[in-house]
Amino acid sequence: MWFVGSKFDVTIRFSIEIGYVKLNTSNVYSGAGCSMSQDFAGKDLSGQDFSKTNLNGINFSNANLSRANLNGANLINVDLSNANLDGANLSHANLSQANLSNASLVGAILIEAILDGIDLCHADLSDVDLSLARFGSSLLGKTADLCSTKFINANLTEARLSSANLLDADFNRATLIGTTMENLNLDGAKLNHANLHRAMLINVRMCSANLFGADLSRATLQHVDLYDTDLSSTNVKDAQFIQVTGLSSDMTEELRWRGVHIHQ
Repeated sequence: MWFVGSKFDVTIRFSIEIGYVKLNTSNVYSGAGCSMSQDFAGKDLSGQDFSKTNLNGINFSNANLSRANLNGANLINVDLSNANLDGANLSHANLSQANLSNASLVGAILIEAILDGIDLCHADLSDVDLSLARFGSSLLGKTADLCSTKFINANLTEARLSSANLLDADFNRATLIGTTMENLNLDGAKLNHANLHRAMLINVRMCSANLFGADLSRATLQHVDLYDTDLSSTNVKDAQFIQVTGLSSDMTEELRWRGVHIHQ
């Protein structure tokens, strides 16, 4: 038995069988849920239930976690590089400082997930649900690395992305309605047919970005560099451009004619 607030921790040891591998685990209860100490690198953990489990710092590199339940799990500093998380439920999970480089998260659910300081370089997040998720720099000041990350068809409605490197990221047909994007590098990003209606972009580099067919209606762009970015096919009705740079005088006049409110 364990009592919340007790100065004693009760350690319960048991074994669980995953696939054909029997893993000895040590679960420590200290009033804050389940804590697990184990190396799961390369293991087949598909469909397993890790909901609300403390997995801080565990190695899941190259593991198969497809369709796993990680809802509310503590995944701080976890190594998920090259892992398969297709269809996994990571809603409300804390992935701060986690390494998901080259991971596959196709169709994963990350509603209200915390992704501060995460490394998603070259990860595939196609068709993921990231609504209300929070990206950003961690308390240690590490910048989230999302270079070349695929957000194709992803739902990032009202998510918050800050202090991240999104160089060459692919937001093709992504939903970014009401999303806050602050202190980002979006140079070369692909935003073809992305929906940025009511999005807020502050201190963002978007040089040579592709916004073909994108929706920027009622969006606010403040201190954004749009050098060499083509807005000719972008819906910009009632957008607010505040101290936006990189626009030619001809483009500035055209945008005003198309309904953009420009403030220099």
